Amino acid sequence: MYLRLHILFGLYLWASSCYGAIYESVADLPGGAGGAVVANRLTEEDFSVLVLEAGPSDRDVLSLEIPYLVDLLPLGSAYTWNYSTIVQPGLNNQTTVFPRGHVLGGSTSINGMIYTRCSPEDYDRYANFTGDPGWSWESLKPYAFKVIALKRSVMDANYIFIGTFLQNEKWVPPADGHNTTGQYDPAIHSLDGMNAVSLAGFPRPTDERILQTASELPDEFPFLLDINSGIPNGIGYMQATINDGKRSSSAVSYLGPEFINRENLHVLLGAQVTKVIQSDESELTFDIVEFSASSEGSMQFFNATAAKEIILSAGAIGTPHILLNSGIGDARELLEVGIQVIVDLPDVGKNLSDQPLIWNKWYVNDTNTWDDIIRNLTYRMNCHISWSRLPDDSPIFEMFDDPAAGPNTPHLEIDFSNSWSIPTSLIPDTGNFLSLETCVVSPASRGTVKLNSSDPLDPPLIDPAYLSSQFDVFAMVEAVKSSKRFLSASVWEGYVLEAYGDLVNATTDEALEEYVRENTGTAAHPVGTASMSPRFAEYGVVDPDLLVKGVSGLRVVDASIFPFVPAGHTQVPTYIIAERAADLIKAKWLGEH
Repeated sequence: MYLRLHILFGLYLWASSCYGAIYESVADLPGGAGGAVVANRLTEEDFSVLVLEAGPSDRDVLSLEIPYLVDLLPLGSAYTWNYSTIVQPGLNNQTTVFPRGHVLGGSTSINGMIYTRCSPEDYDRYANFTGDPGWSWESLKPYAFKVIALKRSVMDANYIFIGTFLQNEKWVPPADGHNTTGQYDPAIHSLDGMNAVSLAGFPRPTDERILQTASELPDEFPFLLDINSGIPNGIGYMQATINDGKRSSSAVSYLGPEFINRENLHVLLGAQVTKVIQSDESELTFDIVEFSASSEGSMQFFNATAAKEIILSAGAIGTPHILLNSGIGDARELLEVGIQVIVDLPDVGKNLSDQPLIWNKWYVNDTNTWDDIIRNLTYRMNCHISWSRLPDDSPIFEMFDDPAAGPNTPHLEIDFSNSWSIPTSLIPDTGNFLSLETCVVSPASRGTVKLNSSDPLDPPLIDPAYLSSQFDVFAMVEAVKSSKRFLSASVWEGYVLEAYGDLVNATTDEALEEYVRENTGTAAHPVGTASMSPRFAEYGVVDPDLLVKGVSGLRVVDASIFPFVPAGHTQVPTYIIAERAADLIKAKWLGEH
């Protein structure tokens, strides 16, 4: 149920510590993928959960609900944090917008909705890195078996990992109800999960050209029947969290009306968590959450106490920001901004990994694009997506280790859009466009999230260090070259006219590198700032059970715990770590196994 601030005051007067006598677990800022899952799963049992969401509700907000409007939000919205990076030397000293969700549902309420499970090798790498086989491809499979046993025989055949995601996924028809035969593999999808997933509705004029290109250039762009088959290299039909033409975010699925009305689940909107606090300073146990909320026109601070544990689910930017403001982080850096050091944990806010992205555009000889619709402030969902690897004999591997998780894990992604496709730039008044968005999904660059001051309401300093590794520069140049080769197929002759903007003159490697540095932005898939590491390791932020190292009562469940960014879109991996986290929490407090 939703709580209002006047109810909060009443409870505060009744209890010696706000909520202290009634809440067994406090999930703060968890309206996104991670926190919504945990809140839902814990309240299936006899836990009381308070969700503290800094933003407003997503209910009945058309700009969130309608997929066509997705890329307009980063331009500045009440539903995003409106972050920007600090100056990026790798981007010719530019800054770039850094959209994160400031709304119930978190970034699942503002993202591109693309549903990718990523590579099995991503998860095996997490297991190997942490020393916990529970994060492996094989170990995650039982999540499906306890939910949808009838899928067992199918999954045991070839798709042993898919079972995990069946707990999250509910396959639904596309919005236009078209025949989807040959566009996905129904054997590896579920009809009974939580989060609606579908193929794009309504055909695009470029669809057949894209598929013909895959037929003409199969060595580089092989057709992939299902992008979630387990080996994602190839070009296939986009799958997205859309149901009947509407977004299926974590707020819609895991915090939908049938769940939000549970008596033991409470959601307080407009409550920004600022820090976690010890009730007894002689012990490193964190059991109090401080949060700010507006009351009678002014900002005030309140405390909520957890009887069992606090779950941080504020994402790869918000979670380290809260930890640092709480005095948990690099001691030297905390003292520099006037924060009292409680726990010297140097890796908080370090290891920030995000996927760089470029919107490459071409003029086309076609008036049947979506550009006029975009000029009327709407947007459309892509139909196809492609992943690929750099060649094994690429010269870059003589200088760098392969940052991908394994030989079947992609380095590059291309998204196809039958229109102008750059949310941070206004579309020209005239012209029709085709966009190929290139992304380095296995980057080597690493950045940081740091405090700007001791004021917990100050935005953090976000430094993704884009293109600071020459591997990422090389990979992005190769991605742009790949997009050009894609459009060299005969089916595009007479359709594609010429490149738009700086891409026209980017014909040499030197010119392409300059183009890349001048035009790269974010795919908005940050991870790593509260990274998992082996138990007892002196590096990392959380143990494999996601409990913060060196303290009690504090757990992290969001994308910040990934040591490496998964080679795809991050919402599904975040859902799945949250599903396992919920079971870890239940196992601790209920003795389940």
